[in-house]
Amino acid sequence: MTEHSTNGKILYTYYIRRYIIAVCLIEFFAFKILDPYYIQFMTTEKGLGLTPIQFGFFVSLASAMTSAIDYLSGAFADRLGRRLSWGLAMFCYGAGMLWLSSISAFGPALVTAVLMGISYAFTSGAREAWLYDSVGQEGTREAFGKLYLYSIPFTAIGMVVAYILGGLGSLRIPIALTGVIIIANGLFIMTFPENYGNYRRRGWLEILKTGFYQFLESRVLWITAIQSFFFTLPIWITTAWWITYMVEQFGVDLKGTAFAFGVTSLAAAVTGFYICKIKITDYRKLILWPTLLSALAFLLMPLVPVPWAFVALVIAAIASSYLRGSGITLLENEQISVERATALSFLNTLRSAFWAVTPLLWGTLISALGLKVMFFFAGVASLISLFLLKLALVLRGGKEYE
Repeated sequence: MTEHSTNGKILYTYYIRRYIIAVCLIEFFAFKILDPYYIQFMTTEKGLGLTPIQFGFFVSLASAMTSAIDYLSGAFADRLGRRLSWGLAMFCYGAGMLWLSSISAFGPALVTAVLMGISYAFTSGAREAWLYDSVGQEGTREAFGKLYLYSIPFTAIGMVVAYILGGLGSLRIPIALTGVIIIANGLFIMTFPENYGNYRRRGWLEILKTGFYQFLESRVLWITAIQSFFFTLPIWITTAWWITYMVEQFGVDLKGTAFAFGVTSLAAAVTGFYICKIKITDYRKLILWPTLLSALAFLLMPLVPVPWAFVALVIAAIASSYLRGSGITLLENEQISVERATALSFLNTLRSAFWAVTPLLWGTLISALGLKVMFFFAGVASLISLFLLKLALVLRGGKEYE
């Protein structure tokens, strides 16, 4: 092995390791502390006590803010740096959590929604673009596989911290602690090597035009954007309302919900072994089969009579989302050659627009029909998503799966 190739391998490993640590710190540590308490804080009398429609408006406002600035934030990342954009996103989100932990009414909580929306926009495109343009497609797939493997210890520690915090009887402490961790993660990200994705620095208008045309010319990207509209409901259920359902349907207490959340996160994380085992990027295994499994899990959820069976189905749904999320990210990046963050941000602008509308829709339907019915709807939505993703792979051009 030459010195050049050895140095290249060292850098390759360095980029992957840094990406994994930064993502694990927020997704599999900070959020595992936050999530068991966040929904209860937002939707029960233990916290703000928002109605489903109010909580839907909160999420919609955050998504509308993201949609409004997402495309420009992608150009910001391609012009001024993906690391800078990602780091700023963490500072905004952390500040939003600290603010949320200090307020007691719906109106002031909307400040957090705005800060979250800004954070989503500056993360959108920048995070994966930083990785993909550093290590390529197979390096990105390898990073996703290792990400879920590393997520196991991060989740385990987060679960223990969340369980201990549950004994304090306060929903505000976990939210505040999450804010501190995310801000610290932003400082860590700012130590990364910067990445612009291009050897030649382009002007703002050229970046915006190039990113737009990258998206416009790809039928695959259009379809992945459209299918994400239908998959907002499955995501809405597994990231929010399943905890509420456990509390209302099975009477699970505060510590019990924290424990259940940790168990689902740890069990779903073993998908990392599966991703690492795949030697090539196989979209059938990463996208199609997981989406089908997700549909079956949602259709069965309202039928099970005991909490352990319900949690098992939630594990299947979350594990499926990890796999399909990895596959869709690889598929979308494969379609883009330049101004990656800008093109991805335009794609995410559409998704954010969907999220600005659908929480209000789902919140209204939950209020009218109840959570049990919405699990069935989530199963049907997963099947529609499956059909569209199958079409996207057919249109990909001959190599349907690999």
